[in-house]
Amino acid sequence: MVAQEFIDLSFPKYKVLTWCSVARSSFYYRPSTGLRGRKPYAVVKDKDGKIIDNETVVKIIERLFEHPFVDYGYYKTYIYLRKKQYFQISKHLVYRLMKDRQLLRNQYCVSSKKTKRNWVKDLLPQVEVPFTYFEFDIKFIWVAGRNRNLQVLTILDVFSRWNVSHLIAYSIKYQDVIMLFERTFQHLTIPEKFYVRCDNGSQFIADMVQKYFKDKKVIQEFTKPATPQQNSHIESYHSIMENAVCQRFQFKDLKDAKQTMNQFREFYNFERIHGGIGFQSPSEFLQSKGLDMKNSLINQIPIP
Repeated sequence: MVAQEFIDLSFPKYKVLTWCSVARSSFYYRPSTGLRGRKPYAVVKDKDGKIIDNETVVKIIERLFEHPFVDYGYYKTYIYLRKKQYFQISKHLVYRLMKDRQLLRNQYCVSSKKTKRNWVKDLLPQVEVPFTYFEFDIKFIWVAGRNRNLQVLTILDVFSRWNVSHLIAYSIKYQDVIMLFERTFQHLTIPEKFYVRCDNGSQFIADMVQKYFKDKKVIQEFTKPATPQQNSHIESYHSIMENAVCQRFQFKDLKDAKQTMNQFREFYNFERIHGGIGFQSPSEFLQSKGLDMKNSLINQIPIP
């Protein structure tokens, strides 16, 4: 090689490469030995230098994930194996083993946000019979005497605007949603086609709530995100509640709020005229359909 001859004569390498038009990458390139491709993963060893087979490593990882609160990805699992099990192991091997056994976090976690939901198909529910289609939602109400919010979960009949039942508490969880509907269904014969519509609140999308409705053969529909108009009847009720109650009363505590809200529910169902049902109260509207709500089982749902 001509360039190497000049270099052997003590000429500067960079000048020789320039004179001979030889790229530096070509001059300094040294072919590697062995097969092409990625280097094989290093073996796993314990603190005494004994080789540990991959199956044993996988069993240890699976045993780690049996703990209900462990949500490690591959890197934290790698740290655990090194610090707690004293393994000499490559993080690349940990990733490969976890991927092959579907142990990566996004593979084994179950999230209610990923469960398949039955999204609404119509902007407004198409209802011709009372008590076959409910909307339900939660509204926050300020309790001045306690300097905090409470929550009101209300079930509304779409056809008649009747307030079927409500639950008032400082905190409402998915168990409370199930309890309220269970109390309601004890006073209602569920028709063959029965729908409930709600938004995507954490209490409503919970797996146990969806399973509860499925077991009852009730079709649960979810409004699409940022579309309150798909839940317009309960949203309208909340607007009425805001104007008639929240803007007019200051509550001392939970007991005071419950007493006022129960009185409002009674007035709303039996006296307040509603433009959406021919300027009648829900009770009068249902009376015109042959239902006497004063003596109805639905009116006997206990309100705590």
